Amino acid sequence: MASIPELYTREMHTNYEYLACWLPSTRMAVGDVGILSGHRFRKLTTLAELGIPFTRNEDSPFADINYASADCVAVDPGARLGSSAEDALCNVSVTFARDGATLFQATGCVQETIGNIPALESALRTRHENGDWRLEHVVVTEVVRTGPTVILVAERRGAQLDLQVSTSALTSPLPFASATAKCAVARRQGIAADVLVPDGATPLFNAVQLRKRPLRPYDLVFRSDDDELAGAEDADEWDEWDEPDETELVRITWADLGQDGTGVPKDV
Repeated sequence: MASIPELYTREMHTNYEYLACWLPSTRMAVGDVGILSGHRFRKLTTLAELGIPFTRNEDSPFADINYASADCVAVDPGARLGSSAEDALCNVSVTFARDGATLFQATGCVQETIGNIPALESALRTRHENGDWRLEHVVVTEVVRTGPTVILVAERRGAQLDLQVSTSALTSPLPFASATAKCAVARRQGIAADVLVPDGATPLFNAVQLRKRPLRPYDLVFRSDDDELAGAEDADEWDEWDEPDETELVRITWADLGQDGTGVPKDV
């Protein structure tokens, strides 16, 4: 049975072609260096702290996010509270019909990316050859930074979150995101994660990892005592006939995000 982190991150990747971390509140920035395991990102350092130069592209607008798991999220406005239109609040209940169902609203989104990826690849390859870069490390190359954001993820079917929100926000195309500045959780039941932040988040990202290229097939060669290598006294002398290890920078996939740490590439 799929875990809640797996359900959430897969749904985000399927619909937006971005990776998402668990928990959704994880803060990330381009140039972060860390380890991925179990749909989580553990930051270790940054390219800047390691003295690895990189460039940043100009930020570009990213569409507002208005997402709800199909046929699995129900919103029920309740009684209005408050004496005037300006300070009026409204009770709103959000109910989820399956495990991992998600409500995600975000405004003011921008896309932040690292530039000149070939130069970064060359720098990381040099570091690795000098023993200063481990293959299990990943580099965050792209994030979607949001403005006001709400992310709700159900732990189980029937989960419910009751909110008190500004009635004026309910007229917005993205009512929950618009209400984060004046929003309070009244009751939660069966909720795996609730992120309500007026100052934004970094819920979506992409990353790269330096990996060894797959070995090319070798020909089987039969030799006799007359062969040049027949007199080799140490098996290590065969190493000079092997091609040197080569690495390449590859983009992290959703499947990589879910590894438990045992299958990630490591230096040996």
